[in-house]
Amino acid sequence: MGRTETSQGLAPPAIRKNARTKQARHIINKTIPAILLSNSRAKQGVESSLLIVNPCIQPPTNVQPDDTGNEREPKYVQRKGQGRRKIKHSTPGFAESNIHGLDQSKKRHISHDGAGSSVGLPPSLNPPKESSVRIMWTDSLTAAAALTKSSTKITKKKQPNVCILNMASPLRPGGGVLNGATSQEEFLCARTTLLPSLKESFYRLPEVGGVFTHDVLVFRNSRPLHDSLGGISVAERFWVDVISAAMLRFPHLQGEEGENKRWSTEDRIVAEAKMRAVLRIASHHGIKKLVLGAWGCGAYGNPVYDVAEAWKKVLTRHQNNHKKEEEDVWVSIEEVVFAISNRTMADEFASVFDKLVEVESDSDVNDGEEHEHKDEIAEELQDKIRQLQDQLSGTQNAGLKSRLGLVLDDLKMQLRHRGKETEETNDVRNHSRDEVS
Repeated sequence: MGRTETSQGLAPPAIRKNARTKQARHIINKTIPAILLSNSRAKQGVESSLLIVNPCIQPPTNVQPDDTGNEREPKYVQRKGQGRRKIKHSTPGFAESNIHGLDQSKKRHISHDGAGSSVGLPPSLNPPKESSVRIMWTDSLTAAAALTKSSTKITKKKQPNVCILNMASPLRPGGGVLNGATSQEEFLCARTTLLPSLKESFYRLPEVGGVFTHDVLVFRNSRPLHDSLGGISVAERFWVDVISAAMLRFPHLQGEEGENKRWSTEDRIVAEAKMRAVLRIASHHGIKKLVLGAWGCGAYGNPVYDVAEAWKKVLTRHQNNHKKEEEDVWVSIEEVVFAISNRTMADEFASVFDKLVEVESDSDVNDGEEHEHKDEIAEELQDKIRQLQDQLSGTQNAGLKSRLGLVLDDLKMQLRHRGKETEETNDVRNHSRDEVS
């Protein structure tokens, strides 16, 4: 009955955090540089990252990756008296302006102001279909791995990389990855070649826009960094594209005491603009499968319901009766997966979307792995609660004090929910084991 081996107790939180810090630094300072030296595709992906500011609406294009996944079909234009000429490759649908003095061969910072040319790139004649939406109770890499495997099973032809939204810190590359933090960005940076592509010159990240990184190599799975089974063999490693963008931090929430706090109209408009920018970047790079999340929920204090509602709004194609108004069309995006590691948040997301959208669980998660992963997240929540409490005690500004208080209450609620999730999960497992035995 029950477990066949004695459960191992976890070390104190401070010791585990110090261990994660050492492991993360070793990976970033030793493992990733070694991978980049031996893998030209990963190195090229790091060097070709793009900072994209205010991406504009562009007509959908027929540009698609070829069988290698690296190059796109050449397009041609017929000019009077000049014959048929190939159009030089560029980021589809984007205007390459405001390069800040960079050499043409080293363009990395691109501002999109609506002046982009679509010569030779005609819009699709077929009306675009709505993207399918799924919600998974798991992490971003596990969701991306599942989507990658499903693509290879359907066809042997090379497919575009699955793309992940890196819910990034606007202030520093990788957030707190070098300090043992375990949020989504730190999770990605300790398991992929993403961090070197987030150049210091890109920061502070733009209010609307982000960094697009092609060909990010995933070399570790979602297991804890100290787990010897966390590495992925060379043959099983896979590639993803990543869009790194930042959500609102500590927005001014509205609502009376005891009511659910909601975004102000101004913050809602900004958040939706951020989401549209992410989808524009993905669409113009020919992304078919996109992994999103509960962007800005948690430590940044954004309401889960409002974030889910905003995602639903920007993903849904509305009938536009005003010809003068432009509308985004996510012509390439076929499937969107919200990977959310907090079950309560995942359920709230599902309640906002269609009733047919149910929360899917990752059945491959190991019992011990899931327990430790949950414990690390709970530990980080406790750290953030302590930090906010210290910040509150030293804050004199009444408005800031009120906003930080709301965020603090939300973090405490998340911590309580995590405790309930762990208890419910353990009860289900114990019941299942009793039935089997």
